Amino acid sequence: MFFSPDTLPRLLLPYIRDRKSLYGHDLSQGLRDPTLPDQGKKKVIVEFSSPNVATDFDGNHLRSTFLGAFVANIYEAMGWEVVRLNYLGDWGKQIGLLSAGYEKFSSDEKLQNGGINHLLEIYAKIEELFRPEQDAREKAKQDKQNTADIEGKGIFAQRDSIVKSLEDGDEAALALWQRFRDITIDELNLGYGRLGVKFDEYWGESEVKPKTIVEVEDTLKEKGVLEESDGSWMVDFVKHAGKKGLGTQIVRGRDGSTRYLLRDIAGALDRSRKFEFDKMIYVVSSRQDNYFQQLFTSLELMGLSDLKQKLQHVNFGSIQGLKGSLLSNILNQCAIGIHDALREEHGDSDIDSDGVGSISDMSLVSGLLAQDMSGRRGHSYTFDPKKIASSSSHTGLVLQACHRVLNASIDKLNTSDVEAAEVDYTALSDDDSADLLRLMAQFPDVVAATYKSLEPHTLLSYLYKVVSSLSILGEGEDEEFEGEGDEGGPSEACEKPSLEEKKAQLFLYQNAQQVLENGMRLLGFPVAS
Repeated sequence: MFFSPDTLPRLLLPYIRDRKSLYGHDLSQGLRDPTLPDQGKKKVIVEFSSPNVATDFDGNHLRSTFLGAFVANIYEAMGWEVVRLNYLGDWGKQIGLLSAGYEKFSSDEKLQNGGINHLLEIYAKIEELFRPEQDAREKAKQDKQNTADIEGKGIFAQRDSIVKSLEDGDEAALALWQRFRDITIDELNLGYGRLGVKFDEYWGESEVKPKTIVEVEDTLKEKGVLEESDGSWMVDFVKHAGKKGLGTQIVRGRDGSTRYLLRDIAGALDRSRKFEFDKMIYVVSSRQDNYFQQLFTSLELMGLSDLKQKLQHVNFGSIQGLKGSLLSNILNQCAIGIHDALREEHGDSDIDSDGVGSISDMSLVSGLLAQDMSGRRGHSYTFDPKKIASSSSHTGLVLQACHRVLNASIDKLNTSDVEAAEVDYTALSDDDSADLLRLMAQFPDVVAATYKSLEPHTLLSYLYKVVSSLSILGEGEDEEFEGEGDEGGPSEACEKPSLEEKKAQLFLYQNAQQVLENGMRLLGFPVAS
């Protein structure tokens, strides 16, 4: 369809103004039946972030947090009922190992005073102490020797005994586990708050129902899929599914403890019964591609193809250049890097030297998100504060700067006289205004394409085009768009615009701001009020 420069603003701008924050959204996509809205919305569970209790929050967890929040936002914009779920690794052998470390190196008083940092210290110590036993087991495996004797003593035995106590419901073991979990969640919420990320549910491996685990095992045995091997129970995907790349996977160890795959199969069943979802999306690193194929194939082998069809793994590449630590520490590390890069970029020696306090969380999150979403999510990348701080390329800081300048321009134009005037749409018939209007008209299609692909770079690239178009428009009308908000004025050679023409320019900027904000919010960018 082609619109003349005179017609497009008359049609588009009132429409955007009427839709406001809903412009670009298509709520009908999430309806069970678009022809019968009373039948309600479809429900999607988005599982993301998913760190482990009392261990490092690494770059993969950070990227899962960014992308998972985006996926939840885009589904909500399409009318789905969204449940944001953080599935904590709060069970299994790492908790047994942490508890063993607590028995050796800690006490109630030390845990109370030291909090999450003390837990990380305990885990690091017990891991170092445990390493020789692990090396001995690996050597035995390479020599094709039985590892049962090695795993039946020392820290191996202590760890596995604690795991068994937890699964048997031992009160003392569970009380200590609960303290570990609560300390971890309290710390995580501090970091999530800085990112502007919220969860509707905190789930954990611990919450998988024992009766569901038994149900899964019984079904796998009935189907002839679960086989015993050297005291363990496993699934051979090559034999039963004909998928050579999937290999075999143990679901219950020889010590009687459950493994990840068994708990995740049971977890999918539990969630389907609790939430009655239409779709569940796991936002997890591509390093787990093979594992999720095992999970989905297991459901097929159980005769649960209908459930399997509702599940999707949204994967992503890794981030290099970030040291695993607490989420808050990672954010501080990034803030310092961006701070130093900004000083180098602008040569400003007056910037606060501490690095952290001088970078607002808004700038920090915008910079990190823009770098994360600058390419396809399947691509890995290296955290580079110099790219984030650059003013000569597309960055989150440039996006935020454009938003500030746009606000300043709107405030300057928005006088009582202009507000009372009629809109002269012919003032927007120039080529630069027409180009911006065409871009604004494309926004719903861009959002729809982003929803289909779940590739945030599609939407981010579009927003950069809007910023560029606004900058070009500003060069012709006002110097404001050339900098960080310095006030300029119309050229003396230009005829002073009428109130009606100013009203048209105000109307254009207000609606362009709405488009920019809608896109930023979908991606997870903080937006200044």
